[in-house]
Amino acid sequence: MPVYLFWGDEDFTLENEIKSIKDEILGCGDSNGVEISPLNYRCLDNPDFKTLIDALRAQPMMFGDILYKIRADKYFLETAKKAKLDDKQTDEIIKALDLVSDRVHIILTCPIEKGDRKKPDSRKKLYKAVQKAGSIKEFASFKAYEEYKILPVLKSMVQKAGLRADNDTLTLIIREVGPSLRDLNTAIEKIKLIIHPEKSITEDAVKEAGGDGRNIFLINDLILDGRYTDALFEISKMLDKSHYLEILAFLQSSFSKLLMTKVYSASMSSFDIARKTGQNEYAVKKSIEKLGKISLKELVRIKQGLTQAEYEIKSGQKEPLLALECALLDKGEKSLDFALKKGVEL
Repeated sequence: MPVYLFWGDEDFTLENEIKSIKDEILGCGDSNGVEISPLNYRCLDNPDFKTLIDALRAQPMMFGDILYKIRADKYFLETAKKAKLDDKQTDEIIKALDLVSDRVHIILTCPIEKGDRKKPDSRKKLYKAVQKAGSIKEFASFKAYEEYKILPVLKSMVQKAGLRADNDTLTLIIREVGPSLRDLNTAIEKIKLIIHPEKSITEDAVKEAGGDGRNIFLINDLILDGRYTDALFEISKMLDKSHYLEILAFLQSSFSKLLMTKVYSASMSSFDIARKTGQNEYAVKKSIEKLGKISLKELVRIKQGLTQAEYEIKSGQKEPLLALECALLDKGEKSLDFALKKGVEL
């Protein structure tokens, strides 16, 4: 059906999805570069009730199909500008959704700020009506610790740009730039200019292109190296521009995977560890290389410390930096056997 609801905080893929639909339905303009007629492609920003109903009831003319891109977060999200619809208006919108012409395509969008936990309420009648009339798709951004998920997407970007890069280089790009797909795409464009006319991406080109993503991964590596003071210095710099939950989420997830990898590596292959823990095998192999620098006992201590830090921060007992400082620098007296008996959360 020609009705869509796209929502989420990954605006790059959301916009690309809309462009793909637009190109499929309306084409890319004629060979002379003439833009698509505004009669065929119309954009609305949180329209009022009457304007929304008129769009849903639109009928195609002799010029072909019509595509509406309608920003509609005030209709689906809990916001300060939430649309106040009475039952009659809601029913009218639902009826109009059921009767949208096959040649009128409606894309409703609910872009969300990164880090914001808002989402459309699936219990609402309007949400269910869109679900029945068409399709709903979430566009969620990747987290820094989801490196293994970003790798295939980045590889596709590199190939689309006509370039080449091995997994080590792709990993370096992610660590230099960060998990944002828009930032990664911009970085690939910069790298392409830097290495022209060559096609193989080099480490020097990646570092020349630069980025702000390296700190979160550097923190991880510094901790594994036992350089806790340096790690805290990087954390303090990140806290000036990032929310503590972003840093904690990365460290918690990262050290959970590292702890599992360390335990299983004594008796399992990297392939089996990847299957058991839901990681990419390449990521497991890289982790095993780094884990030779740190003991299982120390990994357990750090994981416990991070869990305690999260509790202390969320309960207001300590400021984020102080709690993380205690997590990394307070060696404590708990033995590995005691920690395992208590049941460390892997």
